[in-house]
Amino acid sequence: MKVYCWINIVLTIAILGIGGCSPTPKSKPSPTPSTIEAKLELDNLSFNQVDKQGKPWWKVRAQHGVYAPDKKLAKVTNLEGDLYQDGQIILHITAKTGEIEQEGEKVILRGDVVTKETRNNLILIGQEVEWQPKADLLTIRDRVQANHPKFQVNANEGKYLTRKQQMDLSGKITTFSNDPRLAMQTEHITWLVKDQKVIGDRPTQIQRYRDNQITDRVTANGFSSALDRKILNLQGNVQLNSIKPLIQVNGESFAWNLDKELVTAARPLTIVHQKEAVTLNGNSGELDLKGSIATLNGNARGVATRNQAKLRADRLVWEMTSQQLIGTGNVVYQQIDPVIKFTGTRSVGKLQDQSIVVTSDNKQQVRTEFIPK
Repeated sequence: MKVYCWINIVLTIAILGIGGCSPTPKSKPSPTPSTIEAKLELDNLSFNQVDKQGKPWWKVRAQHGVYAPDKKLAKVTNLEGDLYQDGQIILHITAKTGEIEQEGEKVILRGDVVTKETRNNLILIGQEVEWQPKADLLTIRDRVQANHPKFQVNANEGKYLTRKQQMDLSGKITTFSNDPRLAMQTEHITWLVKDQKVIGDRPTQIQRYRDNQITDRVTANGFSSALDRKILNLQGNVQLNSIKPLIQVNGESFAWNLDKELVTAARPLTIVHQKEAVTLNGNSGELDLKGSIATLNGNARGVATRNQAKLRADRLVWEMTSQQLIGTGNVVYQQIDPVIKFTGTRSVGKLQDQSIVVTSDNKQQVRTEFIPK
């Protein structure tokens, strides 16, 4: 049997008050108005709702309220209250207006609604909030903001599963972080608030800022992020455009360590230096954006598109500042003017001006092939 604390619509309310579940004396039935809606207006309300075990679901205080018995609905203004889970306060709310069903299973708040999540230093803001205590669900709509010291989100709608401490945000989403400074745009994210993880499963654009200037732009089909580790794992048609160094990085997936400015890929990736017209790719690799050094492993290849010079090796290290390219293991260098091919175990030089020097260890000699036109 449910236990409810509610507003008893009898004349003794004005004397006994609204908070609590005080028994009321029986009164003679009075005729129900047929043309005029029955309602009761009260000031300085305080009331609550409990579950089957007598634990509070919510407690609300309001400046003014109107109760309609026929609709079993209370409308209140300038309210403040607490929402509970397992008898503990988890959310503190303020709002301009609210509607509370007599069964107590739904509370709807409107007008600059501010909700403070007490466990995770999270503040939720929206123009409409619906609390369903049985479902452990808080739904926020219209100009939604979710603010945390490490992460902020603007969205059209948010659903906060209070028991899981999980926020699902949808619509036109813009997110921000201050350390490092990032902005992100997408259409759906899942925020595991307690675990400090954010997951996106829709096309996403990301911008990184330094001194109010964009230094990197990223697009991907999805991502996951560990906020405490400052790492972005990007998946699906990933493209990173860096200003310094001026390169483009493409791959199916890679991890971007924002603190170390390090991109790591366990799957094939391609790096393009547009100014120098050089393209490198490999089965896996690492890009040090701070040091401007790229390392590619496994069938690593480099091509200078202006002169079609090509270099293949087991491993390529590209120092982008000096444009020096170092190859190790099964090195093959080719050029077309003049047409020539070298094979060895190590190479050093620049593809752009065909100044590659190929050497070998003591076990293998350099092999040279001259190919006549």
